[in-house]
Amino acid sequence: MSKAGWTGVVLAGGKSLRMGRDKALIEVGGKKLIDRALDLLEPHASELLVIGEPEKYGFVGPFVIADEWPGKGPLGGLATALRYSSNDRLLVIGCDLPALNDRLFDLLKAHLGHLTDAVVPRHAGLTEPLAAAYHRNAQPAFRRCVELDVLKMSDALSQVRTSYIEVIPGRDGWPADLFHNINAPSDL
Repeated sequence: MSKAGWTGVVLAGGKSLRMGRDKALIEVGGKKLIDRALDLLEPHASELLVIGEPEKYGFVGPFVIADEWPGKGPLGGLATALRYSSNDRLLVIGCDLPALNDRLFDLLKAHLGHLTDAVVPRHAGLTEPLAAAYHRNAQPAFRRCVELDVLKMSDALSQVRTSYIEVIPGRDGWPADLFHNINAPSDL
């Protein structure tokens, strides 16, 4: 699937409280999580952005943008990405999801159409809004949520045209660890 018209976004902010150190800079398999995330997105996007502190992550390239709403969680970072993206369509991932794959990105891209503002994987009652596709049309609603301090991703997604797709790790050819999130030292 073409990468033209898509921006790949890595959300690298966050306090990493459970980890005790910056997750984006942790090495897994000899590569920093932020670099792994960029490598995952690169074949799927004509533009890459990192939302995080330029002083911390500037080593990855000139495309690191400071979060407009530091301390407002992933929704603040996502609203920032929607503002600064050169493209209307974004693949957005958290830097701490190293097992995401091409098949997931292709599926997300195929489902984001003119009738949807967000495509979010769902499994076992859980949603994965930090491994999802978004359209710029979601920006006003997400900005409004951040400004009103409504920061739960599920609340923000209820304000836009969201399509949920069933992606069940360990079934139908999906890796069991697809959405494995690295939050604490025990997750490494």
